[in-house]
Amino acid sequence: MKELNGTTVCEKYIGRRRAVPVLYLQGSHYEVGFDVGRNFANVIKSFLSSYANLRDFEKEYKTEVGRNAYEKTLSNMKERFPYYVKEMQGVADGAEVPFHQLFLLQMDDIIGTINDNHIPRNDTGGCSSLAIKTPNSAVLGHTEDAFSETLNHFYIMSAHIIPTDEDKERGAIEERFASLCYAGHLPGYTMGYNENGLVFSINTLSPLVLKPGNTPRTFITRALLASKSYADAERILRDEGLGIANGFSINMIWTNKDGERKIYNAEVAPDLKGDRSIINIHNYVDEPLVHTNIYQRISIKEVIGPIIDSSTSRLKVIHGHPPPQSQNDVKDILSDTSGTDFQVFQEKKESIIKTIAAGLFELDKMTWSIFINKPNISEPVAVLPIRFSMLKAN
Repeated sequence: MKELNGTTVCEKYIGRRRAVPVLYLQGSHYEVGFDVGRNFANVIKSFLSSYANLRDFEKEYKTEVGRNAYEKTLSNMKERFPYYVKEMQGVADGAEVPFHQLFLLQMDDIIGTINDNHIPRNDTGGCSSLAIKTPNSAVLGHTEDAFSETLNHFYIMSAHIIPTDEDKERGAIEERFASLCYAGHLPGYTMGYNENGLVFSINTLSPLVLKPGNTPRTFITRALLASKSYADAERILRDEGLGIANGFSINMIWTNKDGERKIYNAEVAPDLKGDRSIINIHNYVDEPLVHTNIYQRISIKEVIGPIIDSSTSRLKVIHGHPPPQSQNDVKDILSDTSGTDFQVFQEKKESIIKTIAAGLFELDKMTWSIFINKPNISEPVAVLPIRFSMLKAN
């Protein structure tokens, strides 16, 4: 048991829960954030009290260098994405937690390494993504891997954002999307879809040198939920005038109004010499998309340590399977636990990183299935419809 802001939070080990909370929301950015916070307050408070990395972020936040980086980043985000900052404020108000803790979660390694950018760095990750086109469909599979404290601390928000006039003047537009969210985080940095024809998953990437003050990756992926097309997504990823502060890749299947589907992976990295993101986008036509937590096309110095070792191991295991031809092949590969130290589906109790869920997007059925256990031996706990309503309206 721990105290957080006067609230007692239970932290006893409760195992892997087969539960997928889904909240349907409608309103302005602040209103949607507030309702997320109000409805998931206990989950958010439990995560904030148990997430060890947040303690490290708060230590850096209390230093002069860390506080300056925090203030510069927040100031830039208020200028660039004021409506997403309002959304975060809504979550903080609804859950009755400090705003700065939520913003530190968005900064992540930008603040976590601000005073100690050493090698090796304690970046760990494990998300694996796999996408294929079949004669009748396109399929995207993804293991959502995160620090063990994140297990049972996530939810899905299905939102219809109706921006206020004030937010419209600052660039906000109507949004319809669904995204799995880590507790207290902005939506977008995991997996989901938007109703303009995008289905996606995210892989964390770890450049060695970061750019404090620039756009945190979670703000760019939040903005991608509003993207209207592949070209629009590319513009958001580029983030001209500022650029990303850290790194990630996004796996995308775009469907156009004619029903044509294209599969892309975009790797994104900070540009140390310019005010934009470095991006490299590959279109997968015949070969399957496979991506983990390592840069495959951008030449950049990365951290060394578990995130790279794990990614190399998982890539080897995935490519050791025959090329997937069906949904079942994708589920089999994502369920692989053959690795000794690092597994595609990481479920060892002692692991720092765990697979908290797996997702399977099947565009012939227009469904998004969420699995808590290995998808090749379990039923999905939730099956959500994929809706491309905005695509049909265009």
